[in-house]
Amino acid sequence: MSPPEYHDDKGVFSVTEEDVPQAYNSRYYTDQYNTRPTLLRSVSGTLLQEERRHRQRLACRMLMLVAAVMAATIYVGITGVLNTPNGEAPSLLRSIFGPFVRDHFPTQRPSRLEHPNRVSNYHTCALTPEPLSCHLPVSPPDTVDTCCVNAPGGQLLLAQFWDFAPAVGPTDKWTLHGLWPDNCDGSYEQFCDDARVVNSIETVFQTAGATELLASMRDTWKSNSGRDDSLWTHEWNKHGTCISTLAPPCYGPEENITAPMVEYFARAVNLHSTLDTFSALADAGIVPSWDRHFNKSDILEALSSVSDGHNVTLGCTRSGVLSEVWYHFNVKGRAQDGEYIFTEPDGIKGFCPETGVKYFPKVFRDKKPVPSPPTPPSTEPFTGKGYIIVNDGNQGCLISGGEWYSSGTCATIRGSVSEFGGVELHSSRGPCTVSEKGRFVCGRRVTPGQFTVGEKGELLYGGVGAWGAYQRAAGWLKEGLWNGKWAEQLQLPVEVKLFWRAL
Repeated sequence: MSPPEYHDDKGVFSVTEEDVPQAYNSRYYTDQYNTRPTLLRSVSGTLLQEERRHRQRLACRMLMLVAAVMAATIYVGITGVLNTPNGEAPSLLRSIFGPFVRDHFPTQRPSRLEHPNRVSNYHTCALTPEPLSCHLPVSPPDTVDTCCVNAPGGQLLLAQFWDFAPAVGPTDKWTLHGLWPDNCDGSYEQFCDDARVVNSIETVFQTAGATELLASMRDTWKSNSGRDDSLWTHEWNKHGTCISTLAPPCYGPEENITAPMVEYFARAVNLHSTLDTFSALADAGIVPSWDRHFNKSDILEALSSVSDGHNVTLGCTRSGVLSEVWYHFNVKGRAQDGEYIFTEPDGIKGFCPETGVKYFPKVFRDKKPVPSPPTPPSTEPFTGKGYIIVNDGNQGCLISGGEWYSSGTCATIRGSVSEFGGVELHSSRGPCTVSEKGRFVCGRRVTPGQFTVGEKGELLYGGVGAWGAYQRAAGWLKEGLWNGKWAEQLQLPVEVKLFWRAL
C-alpha cells in the first residue's frame, strides 16, 4: 500500500510510516519546496481530531473570557449602584440593577463583629453597661455594635429656629430645625446613604399611617419658606441617614426602611418638647424687642438652666439677630430611644456677636412689619460670582471640574444661599460638592452640596475647612483637593484652605 499523498499549489509530497510520529507531534508539515506550513488533514484521523480539540479549547477559552467580561461588568454595575460618589459617572447598569441591588445589598451595614453584650443577631442592645457615645474606649467597630450606640456621629445636636422674618410658628415658642449627628470633633457627615433618600417624608408617613406624628410635626417643625415637607425630607436625607443606630439592618432580617424614619422624627419631636427656650430666656428678662440689645453671655447663662449647666450654641443672622439655638448631647444607647445627656459643644460653632445681640419679635402680616436683614454686598463670601482661591502661599484657584490649578484661567463660580442653610456653589460644569470619597467635584450629575463659611471667610464642608492635595499645583499640572478626614486618611502632605474672590 502506497503512502498517502498530500497536495498543495507547489507539488506533490508524501508522508511515510517513519514520518507519522513526527507528524503526530506537530500540527504542521513543511515540504522542501515550500516554506509555508501546510496543515496535515489526517494521519489516520489523528491530526483531524487534534485540530478539533484545539478549536474546542479555543472556543472554551473565548467563552470563559466573555463570561469574565460579563461578570466584571455586572460587578461594576453593582458597585456603581452602591457606591457611586457625587461627581463620578454612575454605572450604565445602575438603572437596571438598582432595585435588585438595593433590596439585596444594603449600602450601610453596621459592624457584624461579635460583642459580649450582644443578645441576638438583630441588635436588641440590652447592653450592660450601656455605652455612651463619644466616650468609647476605641473607635467602632472594634468594641461596640454601631446598632447599639451611634458612631462615628456620637454627639447629637437638637437645633431650634426663631423665625421672625417671615414669622413662623407661635409667638412664644421656638420651632424645630433638626436632629444632627456630629463626629465628636466638630465635623459631621451628610447624605450618607443614597439608597434611603426619599422625595417626601409626608408621603411616606401617610402611607405608613403615622398621622399623629405628622400632626405634631406640622405644629412644631416649620420651614420659613412654608414648605414644611421639603424641610423634613432634607433633614432625613442629610442627617437621619448618617445615624448608625437607624441603619435598616439594625431592625431585623427584612431591614425595615420606614421604621427608622418614623423613630427619627418621633425622637426629635419628643426631645424638642422638653427644651423650652422661650421660657428660659423670658425668665431671665430676655424677651423679643425692637430696640433692646443683649449680651451673648447673658443668653448663654439663661439657657444653661435648660441644658443642665452646659453651654449651647447660638446662631445669629449676619446683622446680629438671634435666630437659632443648638443643644448638644451624648447618648447612652441608641439615638432613637436612648438617654440623652447634655454635654459641651464639640467645636467652635455659631456666629453671634459678644454684645449687641438683637432678639426681634415674631410679627405677622397684619402687624408691624419686621425690617429685613440688609442685602449682603457683592463681596460677601461665596455669594454672587467669583473665584475660589487656593491659599497655599502660591498663586492658584479652582477650575470648572473642581481641580486646583496654578496656570490658565480660574473658573467663574456662582454662589447662592441654600434654602436650608449654608451656600451652594456652581461652575460651568454644574453643581459642586464633596464626593463620597472626599474630593471636591463639580459636574452635571452632582447633587449640590451644602457648604458653610468659617469665621475667617474660609470654605467649610461638614464643618471642616482644611483641604489636602498630593502635591502643589504647578504649571499646567492640575491637582485634586480632598476635605478633612479624607485628606488625613490618604495622608496627603499638602494642606490648603479655600477663599472667595468676588467678581
